[in-house]
Amino acid sequence: MGAPGARSDPGIYAERQATRPAGLDRLFGEIAFRVRLALRRDLRPRAALFGEVARHAAAFRKESDAAPLAAQMPALRYRLRRDGLAGERLAESFGLACAALSEAIEPPAAVALVRGGIVDLVDARERWQALALAASAFALCGIPVHLFTASEARARAATEALRGPLGILGLQADCVTQDMDVAARRAAYAAPVVCGTLRVIAMDYLRDRMRLGRRRRPLQGRLERLAGGADEVQLMLGGLRCALVEDADLTLIDDSRTPMLVSAEGAAASSPDRLLHEQALELAGALQAGADFSVAQGAAKLEPRGVQHLAQLSALLGGAWAAPQAREALVSSALTVLHVLERGSHYDVAQDAVQMDAAAGPPPQALLRLLEVKEGLPFGGRREVLARLSVPSFFRRYLRLAGTCADARGLEREFWLHYGLRCDRAGWPLPPQVLPARVFVTSAARRTAIAAAAREQAAQGRAVLVALRGVKEAEALAGVLQEAGLKLVLMQGTASLAGLESPGTALLSLHPAQRSVARAASEVAVHLIVAELHESARHVAQIARAYAASSAEQFLALEDPLAQRALQRAAARERADLAQREVSLDETLAFSGRAE
Repeated sequence: MGAPGARSDPGIYAERQATRPAGLDRLFGEIAFRVRLALRRDLRPRAALFGEVARHAAAFRKESDAAPLAAQMPALRYRLRRDGLAGERLAESFGLACAALSEAIEPPAAVALVRGGIVDLVDARERWQALALAASAFALCGIPVHLFTASEARARAATEALRGPLGILGLQADCVTQDMDVAARRAAYAAPVVCGTLRVIAMDYLRDRMRLGRRRRPLQGRLERLAGGADEVQLMLGGLRCALVEDADLTLIDDSRTPMLVSAEGAAASSPDRLLHEQALELAGALQAGADFSVAQGAAKLEPRGVQHLAQLSALLGGAWAAPQAREALVSSALTVLHVLERGSHYDVAQDAVQMDAAAGPPPQALLRLLEVKEGLPFGGRREVLARLSVPSFFRRYLRLAGTCADARGLEREFWLHYGLRCDRAGWPLPPQVLPARVFVTSAARRTAIAAAAREQAAQGRAVLVALRGVKEAEALAGVLQEAGLKLVLMQGTASLAGLESPGTALLSLHPAQRSVARAASEVAVHLIVAELHESARHVAQIARAYAASSAEQFLALEDPLAQRALQRAAARERADLAQREVSLDETLAFSGRAE
C-alpha cells in the first residue's frame, strides 16, 4: 500500500524509504496497470462481506448491553494483531466500527482504502463514511492514522465527526492546525486518528527529520536504546504509518507541483553560502596590494600575478572555486570590501543590516553579502532553505496510503506513476458537466459581456459567482464590474459567503479558494460564470458544488488557450517533469553519498 519499490524503515522513525524499482519490475508494473485499467475499474459488490459486517455489528450491539463497546475492543485488537487486518478480522473490525457509528455502511469502498488505493465516489457522504470506517479499522488495529483534508475548516469538522464514534470505542480523534503551539500539536499527534492539512503535517514531518538529522540505521538505534545511550529527541509525528486523503485529486495531484520548505531568516554561520563569502574575504586578505591587485575608481582589480596567486591559494578548496571567472569576480569584490569600502563613509550598519546610499542604486548581491560577513551580520533579506520535500516524496514515505475523490477519470496514470496507487470506482461515475460557452475576440470584450450578464442575473434576483484562475484577470475584471455598478465581494475565507445571500452581488473566487467553502442550499440562487479555462473540468465541477450553484456558463476569449485538454496535458507533463527531476536528483545524491 504505497509506492512500488519502497521498503520500510522500522528504526527510530516508522516510514518507507523509497527505492527506484528495477527496469523489469517497472515494465511488469506498467503492463499490470494497463490490463487492470482496461478490464476492471469498478468495485465488485461483495454481498458476503456486507453480510459478515452486519452480523458482527449486530453481535457487538447485543453484547454492548452487558459490556460497553470499549470493553470488547482489547480482545478484538489481540485477534487483529495476531491475524492481521484481512478476511474475517477485517469484517469483525468493520462490524465494531459500524456498531459505534450506529449506521450500516456498505464496506467495499472502505475495503479498498484498507488495502491501499484511490476510490472515486460521487456522493460526498459515502466518501466520508468509507474514510471513517477505514480510519476506525486502522485505529482498532493500533495503527495511527493521519487523515488529510483540503482545508483546516474541514479538518476541524472531520475531527468533530469522528470524536463521537471513536470515543465510544475508547479511542480519540484530534486535529492539528497552524495556530497551535508546539506542546498542543505534539499532544494532538498522540491521538490514534489525527486530522489536518498537507501543509501542517508535512511541515511537522520535515521538522522531525531535521531534529533527527541524517537517517539513523535501525540496528544502530536498537543498540543505542539497549545500551541506554540513545539521545532523547522530542518528535512530533513519531512516524508515517497510515495516510488517508479525503480529496485525493486536490492534495495528491493539484498540490504536487508546490514543494514543502522549511526556511529561516538569514543564513547560519555554517551554511555553504556564507562559508563561500568567508573564504573569499580570507583569500582577499592574503593578496598583496600593488603586486596582486590595484585600486582605481573606487574598485579593486586583480593583476596577472594576483590571478595566478589566487589560483594557487584556492586549488585545494574545489567546488565553486574551480571556476576561474567566478572565482576572480568574487575575490575582486572581496578586495573592494576590504580596501575600499569604509563603514560610516560608504555604508552604515543599523538593526543588524547593512545600509547603503539608495541614490546609488541597489548594490550587487555579492558585495552586500561580503559586507555582512565583514561586519559579522546575518544575511539580511534572505531565507535559507533548511529542508525541502515534494508532495509525492512525502506521501510515498507512508507505510500505508489511500484516498478518495469524486472523480478520478483521467488521473489514473498519475496516481499510479507518482504513488503506486490504483483507482477503483464505487457506484455510478459522475456525469460530465457541459457548460454553454460564449467566445469573444478579446479579453476586454469578454469582461464587458460578463458585466452585462451579471447585471442581468442581478435583475432576476440572483447572486453571481465569477470563477477565475489568474490574479491579473481578476484585477482587470473587478474594475469592469465596479464600473458597471455591481456590488463586488472578493473571496477571503468563508465570511465572504454572506455576500452570496444578497441578490445582485458579484463574488470573485480564485481557484482553489473553494477548498474552504461548503455553502448549503439557500433561497438566493447563485449563477456561476467561468471567466477562464481551468486546468481541468473537474475544477469547475468542484467550484459549482462548493458554492451550490444552480446554473453556470463559460465566457472565453480567443486570446486565451481554448483547449482544456491541452491545459490538462500541460499540467500533467509539468508534474511528470518535476517527478523525473526529483528522481534524477536522488540518484545523483545517492551516487555522491549524500542521499539518505
